[in-house]
Amino acid sequence: MVCPTACETFGAAANPWCMANVRSWLALAGWAGAIVAGTVFARRAARAPLALAGKTVLITGGSRGLGLSLAYELGRCGCRIAICARDAAELEAAQAQLAEQNIEAAVFPADIANPEEARALVERAIEHFGRLDILVNNAGSIKVAPFEALEHSDFEEAMNLMFWAPVNLSLAVLPHMRREDGGTIVNIASVGGRVSVPHLLPYCCAKFALTAFSTGLGAELRAPLHMLTVVPGLMRTGSYLNAKFRGQAEQEFAWFSLLGNLPAFSVSADHAARTIREAMEHRKYTCTISLPANLLIRSEAVFPETTRIALAATSDWLLPDAHGQTKVVPGKFMVADFGRIFQAFTSLGRQAAENLNE
Repeated sequence: MVCPTACETFGAAANPWCMANVRSWLALAGWAGAIVAGTVFARRAARAPLALAGKTVLITGGSRGLGLSLAYELGRCGCRIAICARDAAELEAAQAQLAEQNIEAAVFPADIANPEEARALVERAIEHFGRLDILVNNAGSIKVAPFEALEHSDFEEAMNLMFWAPVNLSLAVLPHMRREDGGTIVNIASVGGRVSVPHLLPYCCAKFALTAFSTGLGAELRAPLHMLTVVPGLMRTGSYLNAKFRGQAEQEFAWFSLLGNLPAFSVSADHAARTIREAMEHRKYTCTISLPANLLIRSEAVFPETTRIALAATSDWLLPDAHGQTKVVPGKFMVADFGRIFQAFTSLGRQAAENLNE
């Protein structure tokens, strides 16, 4: 503390530690805190619980995996369901599976990586149902390979499907939601969109971009419009069979499949869908799914150097190098090459694949 004579000698304006200035700074801080607290309270108050019954939901990538699990979960809550995918036959199979649970779903074949088809999809869904209350940007693909085995097209394809498609769909649906005085957009990002991990670079790049778009736009939207960013860790959806592998494809498939299907590292698709539904109902801004995902995100935030060293060590010592074939191999074409021990460890994922059309 500067003595009072300094205030008198140099003047309060020149001395930030003068008591008059300290009181001013404290008052300013108090007002700023009150404004922030008031804003937080007002935003929370505006986020009234969302009643899902009767809402119309469009789910991209809804023919299998997490998208199909979400269709089951939201359909049981009384939502009117629309599912989209590129493969019309897969959509019809998913529609039949949902019908067995007394869930009626409309199907919309579309390649949402194409901007024109993405915009047309929203128009078709609105024309069919008369309105669209919830958009779930879930469609995605995974390519597992070291960087040396990747090509520019791998990154471009990932960005088109998992970043540009959600952006284009959001641009198309938000004017309608504003006219209808409300709506919800759910973006299925990933822990890979918070912490980039080796051998999944195209996927992580696209999910990082989606996370940035979702959290940034979510802060701009005002009630009753709402944006939910979902950050799941590994999920047992059976998607490892449709993931694509390059380089030493069999080794890449082995580590990815085992890690993605062990209960200690992954969660069931039903659990993920239920958690997302609850987050929607409570109008949360973010939803992180699984303990390992939470731990990895917090580790990166608090100990970034240590986390990067650990990831680098994993890449150096545990993951295969880039030598091997250059062609892309889907997981379903390799699973039969593995023995009983592997089949036992991946049994939960295989069961999920059967249940969720993978």
